[in-house]
Amino acid sequence: MSCIFCSTIYKNEGFLKKSFHNIKLLEPLFKKIKIVISYDNSGDKSLLELVELKKEGWDIDILMNDKPRFKSHIGRAYNIGQARNQILNHIYKEYNDYDYFVMADLDDVFNFKIYPEVLEKYVYDCSSDKCECPEWDSLAFYNKGFYDTWSVSIDDFQESEWIPGKDLDKCWDKQKEIRDYIDKIVNEMNEDIRPIDSIFNGFCIHKLNRFKNIRYEPVCLLNGEVFIDCEHRSFYKKGNELGLNIMFSKDCLFEEMINVNELNNK
Repeated sequence: MSCIFCSTIYKNEGFLKKSFHNIKLLEPLFKKIKIVISYDNSGDKSLLELVELKKEGWDIDILMNDKPRFKSHIGRAYNIGQARNQILNHIYKEYNDYDYFVMADLDDVFNFKIYPEVLEKYVYDCSSDKCECPEWDSLAFYNKGFYDTWSVSIDDFQESEWIPGKDLDKCWDKQKEIRDYIDKIVNEMNEDIRPIDSIFNGFCIHKLNRFKNIRYEPVCLLNGEVFIDCEHRSFYKKGNELGLNIMFSKDCLFEEMINVNELNNK
């Protein structure tokens, strides 16, 4: 099996060395790996760190992202979506013989302790006749202290909790509702993985040949108004519409992320 690790880079200085250390721990799971980065001018040392990693022997394609940037916090979803599309266009043109691609955020989340045996369980066991869990085309993972509620669409929680014009306190309350619901779902799951409408949580593995015709479109229509939503929601919902198996595992790939939640809530 072969895998491309993909990430968008903007102001990731200080996180890349540990992130690549964690990728190194996952490398033995695959026959070959490739790194593809979309880099946006950060004004920090992110690019220098990437160049140093290339000198150390990492097989990295660095794509320079020159798309216009939205400066608002919500607008960053549009920026990241464009960068992720740049990556997808590149890998489907140059590396469509690979088996998997991982979309990951190489930031503080990817710096947590990683458990390679969790990914190994799905990369290998799910390709054998002995696997008893459902088939998957994309697979994201649970974490105690689940932080990425913005990417989640599940059951009655289909819309983003961050909607322009909504009271900020209500947004935080909605985020807690989603997090509590995910905890409840995980505690009730009988199988290791289950279908979900949308989820990312900082790391998601995909079967490369299944997503060729899907791109990130973080522009949504709600009550007749256009707004920028999490880029992952449109991507995975489109996958569901096309009959792909968008799945969520109750296993934790990274250690507990309580500290991330505490940081994000300040």
